[in-house]
Amino acid sequence: MEALRNQRVPTRRPLDLRQLTYFLRVAERKSITLAAEELNVAQPTLTKSMRLLEEELGSQLFCRLPRGVELTEAGKHLVRHAQGIKVQMAEARSELNSLQKGDSGTVTIGAGPAWLRRHLPEAIARSIATRPELRINIYDGFDEALFRKLRRGEVDFVVSETPSQNAGDLDVEVLTSIDVCVIARKGHPLAHRKSISLVELLAYPWVLPFAVTRARQRLDAQFMLRNVSPPEPAVETDSLAFMISMVRCSDALSYTTSTAVTNPEGAGLVILPITALTCERDAGIVRRKDSWVSPAAAIVIQAIRSISAEDPHN
Repeated sequence: MEALRNQRVPTRRPLDLRQLTYFLRVAERKSITLAAEELNVAQPTLTKSMRLLEEELGSQLFCRLPRGVELTEAGKHLVRHAQGIKVQMAEARSELNSLQKGDSGTVTIGAGPAWLRRHLPEAIARSIATRPELRINIYDGFDEALFRKLRRGEVDFVVSETPSQNAGDLDVEVLTSIDVCVIARKGHPLAHRKSISLVELLAYPWVLPFAVTRARQRLDAQFMLRNVSPPEPAVETDSLAFMISMVRCSDALSYTTSTAVTNPEGAGLVILPITALTCERDAGIVRRKDSWVSPAAAIVIQAIRSISAEDPHN
């Protein structure tokens, strides 16, 4: 018994944030070699770190393949928890930084296509006018990509079309609505038509967001609902600016927000009168549920609310 009492019980070393950061990069790149290059660490060092992580957790996190690695079920579970820890640490740093700086500080915003042309520029201008010490970072993109950034803690909040109802980890504040429609150049053969069938649209090339986006899925669904095959895009992109430029210089069609046409950069474009493909969607501010809002972010959010409320079209 005395010998048992004196026997040392092995203890596991607590996980550190760097180890989890390494793990997330390997999981994202599905390659220790690529992850090591991006992290600027030696490949043997990263391999050892992942092996120690597996030993500490008592679970295999990766399946080693001839080319790269693949997450096991245990690895997939750890990704979710590791991302949550990373977000919480980022929020903690942000909170502590804001306590020191008060209303100053940096606000990072994800902005959907419509918001880049409506409300957000005025809201930021108003915020900076009242708080010149504010620093604003803007990431633009389609909604799904922005929500991924939000969940990873890379942006403080997103202004966009509202997410689907099953996004229970996000808080939504609806402020306005946006119109989604088919656009073409003014000289397009269909530009002056009062009635256009879905089948006629298939005679022209399309420039569209990627298939994973809700805008694309919504477009495809409307075609299929009417027993018409959805358009096969000639070009897929995550750049609204490129979509608009392609439409302006060709007979290509695209599907995006009406603000792409009604703003100055939409000169030379028209909205095609296709009722089946024109719809109105709720839009507003999207945050991580129960996330902390810094004083600096609160200033910008309030400005967005005010600008939206002043819009006579709301």
